[in-house]
Order: sequence, then structure tokens, then C-alpha cells
Amino acid sequence: MSENVQSVERALDIINTIVAANRSLSVGELSQAMGLAPSTIHRILQTLTVKNYVFQDPQSKRYDIGPEIVDISSALYLRYDLVRRVRPYLQELVEVTGESAHIAQLYGTTAMYLSQVEPFSMVRMFTTPGSIAPLHCSDVGKVFLADLPTARVDEIVRKTGLPARTPQTITDEPALLAELLCVRSQGYALDDEEREVGVRCLSAGILNGARKVIAAIGVAGPTSRMSRGRIEEVSEAVIGMARRCADELIRQPMAELVGD
Repeated sequence: MSENVQSVERALDIINTIVAANRSLSVGELSQAMGLAPSTIHRILQTLTVKNYVFQDPQSKRYDIGPEIVDISSALYLRYDLVRRVRPYLQELVEVTGESAHIAQLYGTTAMYLSQVEPFSMVRMFTTPGSIAPLHCSDVGKVFLADLPTARVDEIVRKTGLPARTPQTITDEPALLAELLCVRSQGYALDDEEREVGVRCLSAGILNGARKVIAAIGVAGPTSRMSRGRIEEVSEAVIGMARRCADELIRQPMAELVGD
């Protein structure tokens, strides 16, 4: 095991030990609980403190969970709660369209799938929760890009490029910007075999009270079923479901559910 990997493991063990104790701990207590020298514990704690993963009380000199861990926990709670509350809408989308339904959020310069509900048909589209998709050639990704200022889109394109995944992938920035104008105008984004040949996907944005996209909800299916002739019908279902999700989340924001 490399020294870097060992240091990471020990840092995580320190955090887990503090969490399990449910109270602040001294260097000595951490040393005894983990079987490591106090000097080793202290060295790792210094790094964790700088990164705000742990906090040292200036009077007692004991260590507790820091604000960064609290922020991560809150973000994960909200993500879990979003999936829980949107899942019935995903199930309804499956019933209405007969295709796999998914929800995703923006994750840096990619889109991350949070959940998927599958139909009972023989041919199904599998999207593993936690998997990521490029923004420029996925339906969910285009939803997020269309919600961003052009300057931010340009910044992302310069960082990630526009690599071709299929012959249908948009690899030219002016063409991508024109596509995003269409997304804003029509209210949905289409992946027309741009990420995988034989697969067509369509998504719409779930908006918050400030009219900003917080997630994308949509469906995916083989082109044999998700024909171009079905796009209008499917887009109406997806847009309608996205609006219903948004209405519920605006009526009762997720933050209000903490402690339920």
C-alpha cells in the first residue's frame, strides 16, 4: 500500500471514529482508539483541520466534525430526499411512456444520474445511479447547459471539449449553442443517438422558485420504440411531469423536511 493511500485511509478512519463516538475527541483518545501514534494522528488532523473536515475547539483542544462534513451530509440528505420525492413521478413516466425514466443533477462539468425506474419490456435502457454523462451529448446534460450563461458554457467546452461519441454527436460549439437555444424554446432536450447509437433520450428541467434548473427528469428508449414520430407525445409527458415535480418542491422545499 502506498503512503498516500494509507494516509487517506487513516484520515477517513479518524473521521469515522469521531462520528462513531458522537462527541469530540482528543489526540490521545483517537490514538488509543485507532492504535496509531499520537504524532501520526496529529499530523493527519492538521490536514483535516485546514480542509475544514474536522474542527479543533480552541479551549479544550479536542476535535469534532468540521463544517465541510456537515455540508456534505446536508447535500447528500437533500439528494436522497429529492430522489425519494421524485421517484413516484418517474414511475408514472414509465407507465405513460413505456420507457425507462431517470433523474439527474449537474455534477461539475458532467451530469450525474441519481435514479432510474425501468419498464417491464424486453428491451430496457440501464442507467446506473451515480454514473455520469457528458453535458454536450446527453439529454440531461443539454438541459443543464441551456440553463447556464453562454460564458459558462464556453468555459465548460474549453475544459472538456466536445468529443464525438457517435456520428450524431455535436462537436462544434456554434452548433451546440444553437441546439441550446432550441432547448430553451421548446422546453426539453433531446439526445438523438448522440451518446449511443440506437438510443433516443428526452429530458426537461425541474425548476426551483427562482426558475433555475435543479434537476433533469426524462426518459430513454431504443429508437425502435422512441421514434421521431413519438417525440411530441413524449415531450409533453416529460415537460408536464417536470412541472408537477417543480410545483411540489416549491410548495414544500426539501430543506423543510430535515428532521422528519
